[in-house]
Amino acid sequence: MNTVLIVTLDDALRARLLRGLGGFTIFEAPSDPEALKTLRLVEIDLVLRDSAGPAGALSTFVSGARDVAPSALVVAVGAAGEEEAAADFMVPDGFTTRELDAVLRHALEKQRLVREIKMLRTPSSAPHTPTRGGAGEETSWDNAALARVLKAFSRVFAAGFDLRRVLDTFLEAIGDVVRPTRVAVLLPDADAREFRIAAHRGLAPQIVQSVRLPAGEGLPRWLASQGRPLALHDVSDPDLVRELKLLQGVVATPLLAHGDLVAILVLGQPVFGAGYSRAEIETLFDLVTQLATVIRDIALHQQLEREKEFTERILSHMSSGVITIGRDQRVGTMNRRAEEILGLSAHAVVGQDLRVLPSPLGDLLFDTLSSGRAMPRTEIQLALRRLWIELTTYVIRDEESAPLGAVLVFEDLTAQKELAAQKREADQFQLLTRVVARIADEIKNPLVSINTFIELIGERYDDPDFRRHFSSVVRRDVRRLVEVFEKLAGLVTEGELNFATVDAYEAVTQLVEAIDLADGGLGKHLQLDVAPASEPFPVKVDATQLRKALSYLIRYLTHNSPNDLAKISLSVGRHAEPGGGHDVRILVGSRTAAVSADKLERLFDPVQMVQESLIDVGPAVSQRLVEALGGRLGVKQTRHELSFVVSLPPAVA
Repeated sequence: MNTVLIVTLDDALRARLLRGLGGFTIFEAPSDPEALKTLRLVEIDLVLRDSAGPAGALSTFVSGARDVAPSALVVAVGAAGEEEAAADFMVPDGFTTRELDAVLRHALEKQRLVREIKMLRTPSSAPHTPTRGGAGEETSWDNAALARVLKAFSRVFAAGFDLRRVLDTFLEAIGDVVRPTRVAVLLPDADAREFRIAAHRGLAPQIVQSVRLPAGEGLPRWLASQGRPLALHDVSDPDLVRELKLLQGVVATPLLAHGDLVAILVLGQPVFGAGYSRAEIETLFDLVTQLATVIRDIALHQQLEREKEFTERILSHMSSGVITIGRDQRVGTMNRRAEEILGLSAHAVVGQDLRVLPSPLGDLLFDTLSSGRAMPRTEIQLALRRLWIELTTYVIRDEESAPLGAVLVFEDLTAQKELAAQKREADQFQLLTRVVARIADEIKNPLVSINTFIELIGERYDDPDFRRHFSSVVRRDVRRLVEVFEKLAGLVTEGELNFATVDAYEAVTQLVEAIDLADGGLGKHLQLDVAPASEPFPVKVDATQLRKALSYLIRYLTHNSPNDLAKISLSVGRHAEPGGGHDVRILVGSRTAAVSADKLERLFDPVQMVQESLIDVGPAVSQRLVEALGGRLGVKQTRHELSFVVSLPPAVA
């Protein structure tokens, strides 16, 4: 791990430099005195110094830095003129990340070569293992010391899930027994990419704030792979030596739990003696292994707490109400939206038996838990304030598919239902207004003609032509009035239905004969053709209502035939259904009628069609009548013909 010291007061420059220093342990200093102070505490590889400032300041700083840390290389950022030669390397003021990276690699390579040359020139000496008691003497903790550390560790295990308290108590126990000058515990960050100092005694703030050890390199990697303590006097790898010295330690001990490196304990020199004996390090390793389990359990507990908090935040911000129960049939969760909808307090409900929930919510949850069957989206009305809700239930299972609990998710539909009711009332009022207006328009002309003839009948009663004309016109206009009120009645009610088994073909024939006798009633010549049938088609319907529905369809086709001659054909037959069986179909078609496509789309909407005329409401009334008889009414338009299709279920023999 290479260390870098950034010396600048310019926040923008500092941010630019930090972007290009990934993989370095970074120290920062706002001024030259602070930088020199850091160089005295920490072994720095590279110093990046801002060249801004009074003349000669850079040269003065470089001279002071070489006196304090001869091995550190100074990189001047934006240097110019004579001061450029004072620094080891230079980065232009408007540098790019690539340019900075090239200078850093060049500087580190130079530093590596200098260190290798220095090592080659330095005569090697035999490894020496310092101990407290003298050369070759192995000492260990006496019974009193061991009793003190075990007593201290009992306080560690009693600290619960407070990680800060656990670490502080542990460091106090280590300080009482081992008496190190410095001690630090490093923990991995949230992403487990690097280790940082989490607790310490005796370290400078600059080291605590800046040291970052990559989890996959250097000291953490060695401890994780070897799984044993590392003493400075046993190390030959220069990178490990540098990282131990960076932490101002002489011994690093891994804290392992289930094979994972959960923390690193670093000890500085003891207050008395040249170093720690192997027996002391082994005993310490045995003790910190227990601490590793505690730290791991605390980390898992904190993770569960964060996940629980995250889940609770999600539930609290959901637009749907959520209630859960466990195996014990007690309410486990009730989110904020559920409180608002039901008007209940989660504090009073959670932990209680599910019977505390408004009926039938508790019954639905119990049924889902006991049967394991989820309830699809369903609308119900609660007795509680007559609330309308839409709900879904499902069961939560464990790894062995055994039910752990049940979940109820619901939404408040009360406002929607009220809005829909208001809309229906508005539509009905709108329909009533339009119908009243149309009634006035439809009955005005017949009533005028009837009134005129009533006024003239006293004077011209003896005129046979007048009486004949009077009878014809009055009969036609009265029939129109009767039809108007029949259609209006058909829009709101089907009336009393008298079902009986009849032949559909015979009902059609009777209707045609009646229309022929009535002479159409629309001022047009009407030509009706009925296709012959070779067999009866029994259906169970109200024959009067069926003929009335068919007559409205015939009148609609006649009205929409632009010429004086309206040709309409009727036929009766059977049609096979996709799922098996068949139905009886009556086809009413015309090659002379023509209706626009947009009008055809709203043909069965009385609110829309009443704006045209009451004759145009006929198909909507026919649809209500046919559906009341158990059938269906559809319309289809081809290039040459407009047809209505009446489908009726056949009578069961």
